[in-house]
Amino acid sequence: MLAPSCQAAYPMRVKDARGKTIVIKAKPVRIVSLAPSNTEILFALGLDSRVVGVTKYCDYPAAAKKKPKIGDMTVSVESVAALKPDLVLAHAFLNDTDIPRLEKLGLTVFAIDPKSIDQVIRDIRTIGKITARPRTADSLAKKMEAVVASVKTARAKKPFRKVLVVVQANPLWVAGPKTFVDEMISIVHAKNVAYDARPGFVTFSRELAISRNPDVIITGVFSDIAYFTKSPEWRTINAVKKNRVRVIDSDLIVRAGPRLAEGLKKLAKMLD
Repeated sequence: MLAPSCQAAYPMRVKDARGKTIVIKAKPVRIVSLAPSNTEILFALGLDSRVVGVTKYCDYPAAAKKKPKIGDMTVSVESVAALKPDLVLAHAFLNDTDIPRLEKLGLTVFAIDPKSIDQVIRDIRTIGKITARPRTADSLAKKMEAVVASVKTARAKKPFRKVLVVVQANPLWVAGPKTFVDEMISIVHAKNVAYDARPGFVTFSRELAISRNPDVIITGVFSDIAYFTKSPEWRTINAVKKNRVRVIDSDLIVRAGPRLAEGLKKLAKMLD
């Protein structure tokens, strides 16, 4: 969160997800992103010309694939340093071991770790401010807020649904509590079948899922449609009987970036 007295000029003093105050000395012109979600935010803010390094998993938008790579799940600190960034945008949890090493090299690291759509929107605004894109960020944030509000209002009048979001069909892995998916299900006037699973993306009892008779199954791959429709056990549930096994690109509902709004709209549409 930006200190009220420093919103318009550099240097800025900014608190990141770690609660650490980061000094942004000047407008960042060489930015390295350590997570696909961060990369999507930077590109959505029109900062692609200033992004000098990304991970091998940063695949959206297409232009991100052409940027120099600094690693995958494991970041090469040496590769980051070689790019001479004036800002490293990190994920506080995923990059927790890399951040101290980067800071020891004297690099400016700002970490985010949003846990909700509201926090994603907040982080977009903060990133916009520290990169001298406040108006663009505010416009993007307002669009996301408008989508959330409109979807919530529209779905409140629609039939209540029980939804199972599948990460893997067999053995069964699902989206449990404390995920963007679980939050989205609530926004669209529905109930997560795996509401009492462990937090995150976790294994879940197939028998329990079937007994709860989901009205809609959301999966990330088309091959799962055949699995559910051909399975003697799953064929008994409403989602299969009413042809409501649907596919959504998982990046739209799990990546902490602007496309969560698109994923929310798709989820709402697939419940009808």
